[in-house]
Amino acid sequence: MELTYKNDKLQDLCENPKFNKELVKKYGAEVAVKLPKRIKELKAFNSLNDVPTSPPYRRHKLTGDRDGQFAININGQYRLIFRQKENKIIIEDLRKIKEIEIMEVSKHYE
Repeated sequence: MELTYKNDKLQDLCENPKFNKELVKKYGAEVAVKLPKRIKELKAFNSLNDVPTSPPYRRHKLTGDRDGQFAININGQYRLIFRQKENKIIIEDLRKIKEIEIMEVSKHYE
């Protein structure tokens, strides 16, 4: 899939090894190791439908104030939140979603 990011800072944290110390400080050592791997894995999938709904990814659609967004697990505490890349038409067929925008790394239930 093609990935874009909500902002440059988030992209640096997810993809640039120079920001590893900041990533560790902000989210901990485990996330600093797993997050870049998750990003590479997301890029390797053909579509959102290919991202497993079972652990360790546990892709799931969010609801409430996060309606239209999805999440995957980074570890037991943190998740990566993303949405279909800007598009005026919401695509329900996940096989057709090949571009996503990474919104944030967040703690579950915060």
